Amino acid sequence: MEHKLSTHSRVEFDKLLKDGIGSLKKLFASNTLKFDKFFQELLDESQKDFHHMFLRTYGMLYDKNSYIFENMFRDLRNYYNSGGIYLSEALGSFFDTLYRKMFEVLNNQYTFSDSYLSCISSHMEELKPFGDVPRKLTLELKRSFIATRTFVQALAVGRDVVREIMEVGPSPECSRALMKMSYCPHCKGLPDLKPCANYCLNVMKGCLAHHSELDTDWNSYIETLLMLAARLESSFNIEAVVDPIEIRISEAVMNFQENGQVVSDMLFQKCGKPRLGKRETRKELEFETYKFGPRHDIHGATKSGLNQLLGKIKKKIRRTKSFWSNLPSELCNNPKVTGDRTTRNSQESCWNGLTKAKYEATLVGNGLVNQKDNPEVSLDVTRQNLVVTKQKLTLQLITAKLNNAYRGLDVEWEVPTDNIWAASGSGSGWIPDDTEEDNSNDLYFSYSSTRAPAAPIWPVEFAENPTENPSTAPGLIPSKLLLVSIAVYVYSVIWW
Repeated sequence: MEHKLSTHSRVEFDKLLKDGIGSLKKLFASNTLKFDKFFQELLDESQKDFHHMFLRTYGMLYDKNSYIFENMFRDLRNYYNSGGIYLSEALGSFFDTLYRKMFEVLNNQYTFSDSYLSCISSHMEELKPFGDVPRKLTLELKRSFIATRTFVQALAVGRDVVREIMEVGPSPECSRALMKMSYCPHCKGLPDLKPCANYCLNVMKGCLAHHSELDTDWNSYIETLLMLAARLESSFNIEAVVDPIEIRISEAVMNFQENGQVVSDMLFQKCGKPRLGKRETRKELEFETYKFGPRHDIHGATKSGLNQLLGKIKKKIRRTKSFWSNLPSELCNNPKVTGDRTTRNSQESCWNGLTKAKYEATLVGNGLVNQKDNPEVSLDVTRQNLVVTKQKLTLQLITAKLNNAYRGLDVEWEVPTDNIWAASGSGSGWIPDDTEEDNSNDLYFSYSSTRAPAAPIWPVEFAENPTENPSTAPGLIPSKLLLVSIAVYVYSVIWW
């Protein structure tokens, strides 16, 4: 009978714990999905606006060379999805390709060899044909994309950490304490008697000692997540950079157009006079000055859409601070465990582990080290839980990335050789397994039916450009540093 009651109390505790932690997992899963959908739609709409404006403004000239701009959006999307490229290099390559192509267009009466085009590329930084647009746009895009990707990855890490912790079950010592607290009153003929409040807390603090070890790293993670969210609302606002990107690049094109003759003459001096070639029809290659009118609102991602979404996410995740240290109290406040408020406040007529009387033992603190004084649950306070240790290191790693993104620094992501969406453990992949939504009426944007503007048919010489893969959500890639750290830590725990 004792064995059956112990098993039954363990099952009840598991369900109670998973219900409590499951709400935290759902919060991070749903907000990760919402933020990702918002950003994907924002990038889709920006690319469609770009395509329509440039096609209307530059006509056949853009249509013939649109692969340049498609590749730029592909690189931006690839960085967000995998983090496997360097944005500065990708954007530098984009402006260099655009520079070469515009030079050829402005001097279409000449034929240029690859070596000649390499020569003009070497003088791009000196001549600044696009003005200051490349430097400013690259800086803004880089900071905003790094911050955006790190933020959504960090939300996914929170979800994955909680998912892993949900698998940490009660120890045998905890199971015995739970049985004593929940079912020993039956042996005294008091089946309806609920445990005293402090008695329940001591039992839960012993059972959740390893969970409480997460609290410090979790709070640091939440703080840096909130700091980066504030940056995304202001100086690193991705919406303010991506939404008008076609206007910024058109400004660069017109800068080159206005200074084209001066730039060309200087390049002819530095790289030599090119040879004349077959002259193309000039009408097809004329630039037109585009008069910018008011931009239409895109579906879902309005000007204030990002700030509204971030405000709701911040409000929710801020409440999760100290979640793990407060978890014993939350479980003991559950009516299934200690009854209603009146019952919990009745400290003289509750089950104290032995009889119906006041609980006199001292209430212990949170965390593993404090359980050496716990009268209800006997634990080896020198023994760490490997799952919890791994999640602590995961939180430390993503917190460091959040801090780098907050300061505008590069954040490196490791790219696997196989499918980046596949999961291989905690924090190792985007798994949209939590598609259910909460009931808080958060801002929600669904994917647009068209993932990206239809690409014009490329000229034959550009047919080798890879086709853009559709995106579902960013993948979180495990770090070698994390795996090495875990191995060292486990070794030290075993042999210390």
